[in-house]
Parts: sequence; C-alpha cells; structure tokens
Amino acid sequence: MKRVALAGATGILVTLPGIVQAQSSVTLYGLIDAGIAYTNNQRGAHNFQATSGKLNGSRWGLKGVEDLGGGYRTVFTLESGFRVNDGTLAQGGREFGRQAFVGVAKTGVGTLTFGRQYDPNTDLVAAYAGPGFWSPSTHVGDNDNLNQTFRINNAVKFRSDTIAGFSVDALYAFSNQANSGAGTGFGNNRAWGVAANYVNGPLSVGGGYVLLDHPNVASNTAGAVGGASATTGDDYSGAFFYGLNSGVARQQIAVAGANYALGAVATLGFAFSHTQLDYNDGSSRKFNNYDVNARYNLTPATTLVGVYTFTDGRANSLPGTAGATLKPRWHQFTLGVDYVLSKRTDLYLSAVYQLASGDASTRVGSGYQKIAAIADAGTPSSTNRQVAAFGGVRVRF
Repeated sequence: MKRVALAGATGILVTLPGIVQAQSSVTLYGLIDAGIAYTNNQRGAHNFQATSGKLNGSRWGLKGVEDLGGGYRTVFTLESGFRVNDGTLAQGGREFGRQAFVGVAKTGVGTLTFGRQYDPNTDLVAAYAGPGFWSPSTHVGDNDNLNQTFRINNAVKFRSDTIAGFSVDALYAFSNQANSGAGTGFGNNRAWGVAANYVNGPLSVGGGYVLLDHPNVASNTAGAVGGASATTGDDYSGAFFYGLNSGVARQQIAVAGANYALGAVATLGFAFSHTQLDYNDGSSRKFNNYDVNARYNLTPATTLVGVYTFTDGRANSLPGTAGATLKPRWHQFTLGVDYVLSKRTDLYLSAVYQLASGDASTRVGSGYQKIAAIADAGTPSSTNRQVAAFGGVRVRF
C-alpha cells in the first residue's frame, strides 16, 4: 500500500476546544484477483471460464485519516470494485460500490460513520464461516450475505473499539423515502442490524442480526439495499431458488459462530446462520446453514482450507405445489490451498462439490427440477450434483 502525506508537520488549526494541530494521511490500496474456473455441469455441459475475484473481489480504494487531537480523528474510505477480465465496474456498476463512507472516531470509544457500508454481520461475525475468508465456500445463493453479495446504502454505523475483549457494531440505514400514506414510506427499503464478538486468547465468539424491509423494491431504488435502475445498478442477491415471486417484503439474517486458534498452525471454526425471506404474496423461504471449517498452515507459505456446509431449507406457498411446503437440503464440500509467493502475491486453487437432496429444486416450466448450484460457478447444474474448480493469482498493492 502507498501512503501519501497530505498535511504533515505543518499542522491544521481547527476550532474544537483543546485541539491545535492535526496531521492527515491518505492510503492508496488495492487487490487484483484473476484466474480460470472449471465447472463439470452448467445446464448439462461442462465449461471453462476466465474469472475475476473468485477468492477476493478485485478493488482499488482510498483510506484517509486526520488526527484532530484529544483522541479524535476523522476517517473516510472510498473503495471501487471491478472485474479484471473485462475492466467493468462491479456492484451494479457503482463507482465506489464496495464502500463509500466518512466519519469521526474517538480512541477508547469507537467510530461513527455515514455512507455505503458493510452490515454488522460482515464486520464481526462472517469470519467464523467459510465464506468470510474463502469465497468458493459461499453458502447456497449467498442467502445469509456472508460473502457480501450486497452492501447497505444510506447507513449510519457505530463500531466500538475493543474493550476487555468485546466489540459491538450497530447500523441503521434509511429508506430516504417520505411517507406517502399508501403503504410506502419510511420502512420501504430500510435496514438495521447489530453484532458483537468477544476475543479471549485463542477463542473468539460472536453473533449478529440484520433485517431488511422491502429490499430492492422498484418503487424505491434509492433505499438501503439494491437499486434496480440503469443508473444505480443492482447488487441485491436474487439467487434464493424457486424464483422471487412478487418480491421480498422482509429478509432476516441471524448468525452466530466461533473460532479457536491452535497456536499459529491451525484455526478451527463453526458458524450457524438462519435466513428467512417473506414475500409480498405470502410465500416464504427459510435457510439454516451449518458451517464447519478449518485452516492449517502446512508451511509458512502454504495454507490448506477445508469447509463443509449443510443447508436445510423450507419453501412454502409456491406456484404449482398446491400449498405444499418443500424441504430442500444441500451438502457442500470445499477444499482449497493458498501458496504465498511474496508478501503481496499468492496463488490459490479450490475445488467445490455440492449435492442437492430433498426438495432442492428450481421451477422449470410448470414443474420443479432438482438441481445443484454452486454460488461461484455462475450457472446451476442440470442434475442434483455439481463440481467446480477455481484457480488464480491474487496481488495486493
């Protein structure tokens, strides 16, 4: 990363009491991830594809801090995601689609920020699950957003400093819509969430909850999530199987997990997440994800990764099912290896196998067909099994 001094030793006089000199710095940083993927079955045919961001989304950004004195400082982050293979912007075409926020921090208290930001589960809980550190292990459809399919717009967030091992993260995101008196208004595409974790030596535990009200509605593309227009793009996940029916009225995500470090050699993790989607037409989807994962440092340069996820789902009030409740299940196994070439560059390889069972299916014509769909593979299988392999190079700057 490259640090650029902006105010240096000259200082900046400010009007806050007791604050006389300030220094500023801006950090330019980024990450480029590109490679090749193979999938054995995409709607009946195998496929090789050029990829971008399969382990980490490619991005560049600016982080700034100004020391105001007295333990206060201002902070900002502008982070843009892009696709290496074609040079286009990610996150629905937003210029700073990954993050864009500014705020004020107080040492020993925490940081208050305003803008487009990650939800609290991402900040404090996602690292306990495979998708939080190894993207190819993303849960079915990224239903719990632990691989950050979407961020939160119009967000005010407070992130505490760590005190006696505890950290807290709370967010509220405005719909930015006036109350029309016709069933829309302040709650039309808003969000809120809270998360906490505790670290004590090798043990780390945490949990969190996020709620989205009418996310991604066409009547309010300037709200907290998504934005289905040509100008703002749309980064809300629609991969929830069985179609989206008449649109999501509410999405709730609860996550809990723990990590235990075995010295510097290995880390063991477990996470549970529950996602519930309630639709405008009265139908619903529920997903329980059980994630067991491990990371083992074979050598100082080589890390092995293993993740197993069992997803247990429920789907009711679907077209053509006469009101029956479907009970889909998915088993997903992920193995990976990361090899460090230097402090900035590494190579990675990952294989994923998914087995769909029970009523794991998607609508095909007037009926439902059982399929597997690895989140990072792009296109579902024509059967209940799918295998994918991802390999690439990752460079940080």
